[in-house]
Amino acid sequence: MGFSRIGVVLLCVSAIGCTTSPDLPSASNNVLAVLEPGEQVKANQVSQKRDRVVQVQGQIKAQAPLMGGQRAYEVQDETGSVWVVSDRTVPATGSRVSVQGRVKFQKIEIGGKDQSSVYIEQQ
Repeated sequence: MGFSRIGVVLLCVSAIGCTTSPDLPSASNNVLAVLEPGEQVKANQVSQKRDRVVQVQGQIKAQAPLMGGQRAYEVQDETGSVWVVSDRTVPATGSRVSVQGRVKFQKIEIGGKDQSSVYIEQQ
């Protein structure tokens, strides 16, 4: 069974966690640009919006580099958190952001256990 690159990365991030790294590029404490209007949702509602464009606001809690120049970062609001995958420069951990993107689902099964994940692919 083949896994996509994002599925393997999300599995690794969830298995080992991630921390901030001084080696990751970061921008100033700014808000990421919104290109198209998406439905404003809370982090705990993202899993119900599969394949739809949403907008989430919160604080960056963690970052992880991905292959191919992409970055994954965790955005947390008062209801929970969601991972975002982006090819843009990510503001520093602790920054408040407004992120828009399409909700994606990655099915991952390891040893008969479901390790599937929902994330936002930033637009």
